[in-house]
Amino acid sequence: MRSSILRTILSALSAILLTISAAASDRDSVRAEDYYIEGIRCYCAGDYRSAESSLSRCLRLEPENDAAMYYLAMISMSRNETDRALSLLEKASSVSPENTWYRLATARVYSGLGENDMAISVYDSLIAEHPSKSDYYYELIDLLVRTGKLDNALEALDKIEELRGVNELTCNARYEILMRQNRLNEAEEVVRKMDEDFPSARTALLLGDLHKSRYNDSTAMRYYKKALALDPDFTPAYFGLAEVYRMERNFYYYFQNIDIFLSSPDMNPEMKASYFQEIVFPSGLAQVFKPQVDTMILCTLHAHPEDTTILSLTGSYYIAVDSVDRGLELLMRNVELHPDVKSVHTALLGQLYYLEDWERLIPAARQTTERFPDDFTLREILAVAYWQHGDIKEAVNVYLNILKNIPKDHPMLINCYGSLGDLYHELGNRHQSYAYYEKGLKIDDNYSPILNNYAYYLSEERRNLKKALEMSRKTILNDPENATYLDTYGWLLYLTGDYEQARKYLKDAMVYGGKENAEVLDHYAEALFALKEYNLAFLYWGNADKIDPSLGLSEKIAKRRAEAGK
Repeated sequence: MRSSILRTILSALSAILLTISAAASDRDSVRAEDYYIEGIRCYCAGDYRSAESSLSRCLRLEPENDAAMYYLAMISMSRNETDRALSLLEKASSVSPENTWYRLATARVYSGLGENDMAISVYDSLIAEHPSKSDYYYELIDLLVRTGKLDNALEALDKIEELRGVNELTCNARYEILMRQNRLNEAEEVVRKMDEDFPSARTALLLGDLHKSRYNDSTAMRYYKKALALDPDFTPAYFGLAEVYRMERNFYYYFQNIDIFLSSPDMNPEMKASYFQEIVFPSGLAQVFKPQVDTMILCTLHAHPEDTTILSLTGSYYIAVDSVDRGLELLMRNVELHPDVKSVHTALLGQLYYLEDWERLIPAARQTTERFPDDFTLREILAVAYWQHGDIKEAVNVYLNILKNIPKDHPMLINCYGSLGDLYHELGNRHQSYAYYEKGLKIDDNYSPILNNYAYYLSEERRNLKKALEMSRKTILNDPENATYLDTYGWLLYLTGDYEQARKYLKDAMVYGGKENAEVLDHYAEALFALKEYNLAFLYWGNADKIDPSLGLSEKIAKRRAEAGK
């Protein structure tokens, strides 16, 4: 009885399942299209996740849907999944080889990846199949120029002009290519013909620039003025005019025209910043025409009030001309507007360091290191700020924290060891100080900053002088004109009794910048005194005492006078 009922149930279920399967089959042919339409709708709305889901379902139901493959490739490109994008485009092209759009997209992907030869190959095949399609030539020319195949680019231009005739676009392209090839006369012929056939402000500008590069200033000015007559709002022509006036030292008209150029928000802010750094500041204009340069800075700032480069430039300018508060305000604003841009933080830190404003540098550096914890250079700025502020223990803690995280092959590691050696010495912990110096010298036993300080501190203790002298000798071999190193070496020679050599190296220390250093003068005087050159010795001691009375040299001088019977 049970078997009979089971067979009946199974038969009924089979019938139901077959019915459902047939119905589903009818619906699937519709749903593939529905999924595609929904995918395109989501793609156009920018909802790539939903678009990918719908288009993938479409492909599962209709594996040969080349259009779905294309849009999935575009979604992959938006995520920088280039391998998947190329694979999908290849499949789409194999399904629909007559669809040139897929191959064009493939060429553009290759171009974006820098696979220029692959991209050129695709364009060549497209042009071979569709020689009258001028759009392909334009994109191919761009690639050929990028890869330095300039003669091939000119050949492609010839084909475009055969198809469509000569126009301003092709002339501009030919001019740019000829200029890259340094075929200046041919480039000038092209642009002159453009000026006759397609007169425009840009063409006049090109002719102006050509003549300016040849120092034909009056002709250049005529073309710049022609450009402005054709288009009074053509800002680059004002820059050309300004430069001609600057070269003629006609500064009244220079400032008049350069301000118009700098005031335009359409001109590249980085180009403006470079102009200030390469032309304006080195030329000394700011010293002679400060009010006018102030106006130039303001024009630039008003045109780009939130640009990182301009805010850094203008902030640094104001600090340089002693408007420190205004400059720091701009640099801090830059940090507030662009908190994730490291360069704006470093610009602020650099200026605070330059100003020796340790009070403000410490919180600024701390904030920066919290945002960029993997940048060990920024952490060191914080350590140095604490150090200069007199917070030696805080500086030590920052350096120790760096050591916990810095890779063992990092080039900054040796400097950390050297700094910790100096800091521990300031704390009076000579054992730790020398231990860190030794660690640094294991990395590089020729590292002058550690060698010099280590040697000098040993000289203060009057111990291990032979070792100290050898370390110091290395520093002057590395840098024979460094006054600090020469002083240390000369002093160690004095301590070891070689007074003649001590005098020689201490004199060199003065020659290379130590004349204004009281300690160097004191050491030199000691060497002279040991050689019984008493008058000279007291002369240098007197100078040293004037430079830095805090050294207490007056007592030593009196004592030495008694010894010498002076």
